[in-house]
Amino acid sequence: MVFACGPAPRADAGGVEAPEPGVLSTPRRLLPYVALEDGRVLAAGGHDGGRTLGSCEVFDPDTGRWRTTGALREARRNHAVVRLLDGRVLAVGGSNGVAMGALASAELYAPDAGVWTAVAPMRDARNDPAAVVLPDGRVLVAGGTDVDLRPVRSAELFDSATGTWSPAEAPGYARGGAGTAVVLRTGQVLFASGLQSELYDPVTGRWEKAGAVGGAAGTHRLGHTVTLLPDGRVLVVGGTTAQASTTAEVYVPERNAWEQVEAPAAPREHHAALVTPEGSVLVVGGEHASRGTLDSAERFDPVKGRWTQAPTLHEPRGEAGALWLRRGTVLVVGGVNELGTLATSEEYVPAPAVAQVAPGE
Repeated sequence: MVFACGPAPRADAGGVEAPEPGVLSTPRRLLPYVALEDGRVLAAGGHDGGRTLGSCEVFDPDTGRWRTTGALREARRNHAVVRLLDGRVLAVGGSNGVAMGALASAELYAPDAGVWTAVAPMRDARNDPAAVVLPDGRVLVAGGTDVDLRPVRSAELFDSATGTWSPAEAPGYARGGAGTAVVLRTGQVLFASGLQSELYDPVTGRWEKAGAVGGAAGTHRLGHTVTLLPDGRVLVVGGTTAQASTTAEVYVPERNAWEQVEAPAAPREHHAALVTPEGSVLVVGGEHASRGTLDSAERFDPVKGRWTQAPTLHEPRGEAGALWLRRGTVLVVGGVNELGTLATSEEYVPAPAVAQVAPGE
């Protein structure tokens, strides 16, 4: 792990700084992490292995340390968190851990003040919803499960200017899961989870099917990753079923079709994925039923359609967060492994691409 020291902490410096570099104030899993406009990383809520959390903290890449910030107004895990176009952060839904319930509440975080403010609740309570910021700044939230763990087949829109919610057309299929929706170049939103992927058009407000049922791999996806590629296609990797964990596929918007690509070397679910500066996709950690928690990492080259091995993590991590820092490293944080829920984070340095030299050159 490499953590650099530097300038003093910013804005919400009233919080308590962690005594050790890279260590969270508490172990965390079952939460989405979000990169703030100033380059810091926000961890809001989650689960520490025994209870649902309301505490929050931010990672400052200049000091390499986590510092506590204002707590959520309601403890939550399995929630959705997105950064709005104005830099504020919206947290919606999830569960407070009471009788496996689902939350309708929503709140906004102001990074400069380090404070959360309650906003109008959603119309439907949603545990593990999917959320995405639309090109016009509105937030679309879809799917999830209700207090009885039944799929919520509805969607709604949040207007950050007014702080209010309005109903959206309901998707045709069960939706859910943090990070399972991406905005395409067309402005449409691809939701890739469950058995049937769908497209939402913000202009018409209508949903349509995205490719065939089950995609190119013919499988249900849950615990997978959905990554927008630089060329406009979308890469989907892994998942909880045997077929999903061993396959990868890409969605081609121009043809509204899925194509299966080379499978990653390690079957994975509950891993992290992100696009590297040179345009490949880095997949790190995760879990697999027969292999346990993984410390391995791989890179997918969208041009060649091939996977190559990447450096391993410092320790195995499933359900971890992974975000690019401005200095070109990846912050891999929290999650769980055989030792329990993790409070550690590591600054991961992807190996540079190695040029292939032809014989005789």
